[in-house]
Parts: sequence; C-alpha cells; structure tokens
Amino acid sequence: MKVDVQYLAKIIKMPVKEAEAKQLQAGFAKTIETVKLLNQLDTTNISPNFQVSGLTNIFREDKIDKKRILTQAQALANAKTTYQGYFVVSAILHET
Repeated sequence: MKVDVQYLAKIIKMPVKEAEAKQLQAGFAKTIETVKLLNQLDTTNISPNFQVSGLTNIFREDKIDKKRILTQAQALANAKTTYQGYFVVSAILHET
C-alpha cells in the first residue's frame, strides 16, 4: 500500500517539500509493514489490555497549595503590559 503524502499534506493543510515527502513515504511504508507483521500474530488466547502500567486512579485531589501560590501583583510583576490586573497580549485570532 502506497501512501500519497502530498494528498495527506493537502488534506491537513501542511506544506511538504518533495524531499520531506520522500522521507515521510518511507516512514509510512515502514509503519504499514510493521502493522502487517503485527496482524500476523496469533492473539487467540490473549485478552485485550487497555492499561499496561498497572497504575490505578493516578489523579490527585485538586487542592490549593498555599505555600506555592502567587499574589496577583507577584504574577504580574514581570509582565510586559498589564491592564486593570490582567495580562495584555497581542490578538491571536484571525477572521477567515
């Protein structure tokens, strides 16, 4: 199976030079061959496993660590521009 890198690049709107396309094509081909090899494995007596680390509930309680909290003044101390207690940054949204 040959992957059309330029077609994929067009879909995701990512410019890809010809040399990059050749590298990506080789990488995709290697990945596809690896998947084909894995598909040949007999997994008849193997149960599905979605968690491999053995960890359970690795989340911590969401609480404020008052020893590490900054005041608003401390947080804004090195800001280039502020306005009424907030950071001021350049606009990053564009109309299309």
